[in-house]
Amino acid sequence: MADFLLEIGTEEIPSGMVRGLAEDLLDRVTGGLKAAGLAPSGKALIAAPRRIGFVLDGLPTRQEDRRETVVGPALSIARDAAGAWTKAAEGFARKQNVDLTACIEVQGPKGMCIGFERDVKGRTLAHILAEAVPAAVDAIYLPKAMKWGAGEYLFVRPVRWVVALLDGEVVPLAVKGVTAGRASRGRRIFGSEHVEIPAVKDYFPLLEREFVVADPEKRSRGIRAELAEQAAALGGRVPSDPELVEKLVYLCEGPRVLTGGIDPEFLSLPSEILVACLREHQSFFVVLGGQGCALPYFLAVMDAPADPKGLVRRGLENVSRSRLSDARFFYEHDKAVPLERRLEELKGIVYHPKLGTYFDKAVRLEAHARELAPYFGAAPAKAARAAKLCKCDLASLLVQEKEFTGLQGVAGGLYAEAQGEDPDVAEAIKVHYDPKPGAGPVAMTVSLADKLDTLVEFFRIGQAPTGSKDPFALRRAASGAVAILSDRFQAVRPGARREDLADLIGRWAGQGSEPLIQFLGERARHKWEGEGFAYDEVNAVLATGLHDLADSHARLQALHGVRNEAAEDFDHLSVAFKRVRNILKGLPEHGLYPSKFLPEGHQEGDAERALYQAYSAVAEEASRALDAGDYESALRRLSTLRPSVDRFFDDVLVMCDPEGKDPGKTALQNNRLALLQRVVGLFNRVADLSEIVPREI
Repeated sequence: MADFLLEIGTEEIPSGMVRGLAEDLLDRVTGGLKAAGLAPSGKALIAAPRRIGFVLDGLPTRQEDRRETVVGPALSIARDAAGAWTKAAEGFARKQNVDLTACIEVQGPKGMCIGFERDVKGRTLAHILAEAVPAAVDAIYLPKAMKWGAGEYLFVRPVRWVVALLDGEVVPLAVKGVTAGRASRGRRIFGSEHVEIPAVKDYFPLLEREFVVADPEKRSRGIRAELAEQAAALGGRVPSDPELVEKLVYLCEGPRVLTGGIDPEFLSLPSEILVACLREHQSFFVVLGGQGCALPYFLAVMDAPADPKGLVRRGLENVSRSRLSDARFFYEHDKAVPLERRLEELKGIVYHPKLGTYFDKAVRLEAHARELAPYFGAAPAKAARAAKLCKCDLASLLVQEKEFTGLQGVAGGLYAEAQGEDPDVAEAIKVHYDPKPGAGPVAMTVSLADKLDTLVEFFRIGQAPTGSKDPFALRRAASGAVAILSDRFQAVRPGARREDLADLIGRWAGQGSEPLIQFLGERARHKWEGEGFAYDEVNAVLATGLHDLADSHARLQALHGVRNEAAEDFDHLSVAFKRVRNILKGLPEHGLYPSKFLPEGHQEGDAERALYQAYSAVAEEASRALDAGDYESALRRLSTLRPSVDRFFDDVLVMCDPEGKDPGKTALQNNRLALLQRVVGLFNRVADLSEIVPREI
């Protein structure tokens, strides 16, 4: 076994591309090695601004010798009518440099073919790597690329050095015209321009001495730990921001956290604006105190081992002062303009060429929020006002000038607070793009109105997402709507009357509502499967219709829990219910079967009577539990029907008189169908069990 190191050194790669390139390279090389029977036992990624690559552990040093079958043309053209080899067979043998007498009949992918067997000597790992690595580099997907030198090479950035070591030996290969060796490079300015790597095991420790942490996960852990440590030393904390940390990980090779000061005069700014200003323009973290108020410090991640003279710190403080001055000017100016006055300015901001302006959207949102408010227990007047004003900050200097686009909604909420709007209205404006758990009913109402309006309008003009394309972020809007309807509704108002989603979309979207309802169902499926629910459980719940996602989520939880308690019962019931579905398929849902069962004693046979009696024993209790939303209790009670259902299908021919020649038989047949329909109907109030895939019977 051997370890392999590949490091491709380049000019600085854009931070957003580093990890993807490194992972693509690793996947392609390991895929080729696995196909050659040389799978590694472990791997580590190398991904930094000036280098991508990997370390593979535990690679076999050569392939095993093997015997392989070479398949040629189909036998129908390789032999003539007399059974002799044809010219096609001779050509195959000549091309393969094998005597025709060595050829035999072999099984090919589409039938019998001419072929032969040969012994293949295993190749060394070094030879395979020398071919696989350059091919993998050439195959990497490059979001952006450039040429250098005479223009004969194309890569994300010019390649400057390549390290390729198998244990301690250099692998003879070349990448983009650069021959591999054992010489890497350290951090610019602070590290060496020539770092000799004796063996694979020495790579990471040697580069760290040269101020390069090549492992991106280690850089990430280091940044997070330093941020937490320095913030705690200052008496505060930094807000969690995985996206910013990820960006900084791939901007720095040897990151260090530096503390800078914020001029106290800027602490009067709302902390949301202060944080957004320094985050978006400087990639700084603002230190927050216990109440979420900003302390007079920021933390910056620099790509240098130290700042002994404080030059970097002073430079960063000067830049931050200028940025905060701009933010304060915008905030004070915007705060003085009433939000309602900005409604007129929204008429000049196009929402979409086919959907009008943001003023048109505000008018729709006002009506939608007023309609939705009762279902969240929100005051309709508050919801309508918040919806009407929630887009007004798009006309403000702070947002409109694209200085702080991340403050959309937040800025409007801050202006509403400063201008004396009702606290519920201000909160709804502030969080309507992404209401967190705990947001109030007005906020939930406005957020749902906004998301559903976006979906309805874009689907109406034929802009539904296709494939990976989603230019208007409709999947995100749908996921947000599903989260509000399935998770957060009950937290806002337990026991509230709920809107029928299908009816609501139908009213807003008109005749073209079905594609949107299906789209929302798929987002619900994606969400629930991501929570760990089995795909067939989700199918079973969604098969009952997309009406009340909060109720659907509760039914899904009950189904998942009870199924795990009584898996065998559910497996048998699912098989039986598939039979019921097939029997009832094509028959009218109403009018065919009697509204009441025939009196007991009119059932034929013991099995039929047993199911009737078992159903009668559980129906009332199960119905009460279902009405109360106690789906687990209902399912546990209903699952006791399993033995009677099994016996029924073992012993009873349900459609015993399909032509209706015997009036007595027809009445009994209809009675059986009515019984099955009622049994299935009780279960269908939770889920369609015919969608459950048996795990084991």
